[in-house]
Amino acid sequence: MRKRTIIAAALVMLSLTTAPLWAQRNGGQRAGDEDLTGELNEKSFREMVILDLAAWRHENARALMEDQRGKFGKSTGYDVAWALMLAQERKLETAITKLDTATKENSLDPSAPYFLGEIQSWQKKKEPADEAWKQARDRAKAILKEDKKNGWAFYWQGAAQIRLGQYAEAKDVLKKALKYDADRAMTEFQLGLALMYMERWDDARKAFDKCLKADAAFSHAYYYRGRVWQKLRKTEELLLDMDRFLTLAPDAREASAAKSILRAGG
Repeated sequence: MRKRTIIAAALVMLSLTTAPLWAQRNGGQRAGDEDLTGELNEKSFREMVILDLAAWRHENARALMEDQRGKFGKSTGYDVAWALMLAQERKLETAITKLDTATKENSLDPSAPYFLGEIQSWQKKKEPADEAWKQARDRAKAILKEDKKNGWAFYWQGAAQIRLGQYAEAKDVLKKALKYDADRAMTEFQLGLALMYMERWDDARKAFDKCLKADAAFSHAYYYRGRVWQKLRKTEELLLDMDRFLTLAPDAREASAAKSILRAGG
């Protein structure tokens, strides 16, 4: 199994606060998602965009970004979110340029180098990808020296460590991310990946179950849970999850593999 995942895996908030984030898009807003004028604030805007991208809701994400360009378009977070959208649309070089710039502009934020590593790994550029993930990991660790309860810093550290093959350590770090209120769907997804790569199949399946309980539209949780079902020799469950994945993300990078599995009947 390829030891890399798509941006939707990880696909995560750009905020580094410890405040709870949305686990799913349900059409509503939590208290604090709007400013006193009733408009979106920057934090809630970024959360909405990244969650839409994580769930492969391209049209929603693009519409929101274009609608809010005048208000948030000059922020680093906007550039990172736009780069994610471009990457999912296979405009990889443009996405890399944006993420490289964002990485240099904000030396504290782990998100840009993390996603930069993701895209470079798609291009089979292992050394640059590893360097970017190390940068994301180290930035997250630096945040935790100042804020030991920062759930999103734990998230970034764990997600980067998965990409670097440090699965056992990533698992422990991601549990701390859950404890300190990183997004549950995003974090359970990453935890599922770590356990899957450790070949702890049933534990991985349970993590993906929890991800989907928090966000039933998290497309890639179906794909990777399907791969776990494959290892557990549960053909019916495998085919059902691959079909769900293709319904939600028909143009994702893993779509060809999912189609092949369905054609072969498992």
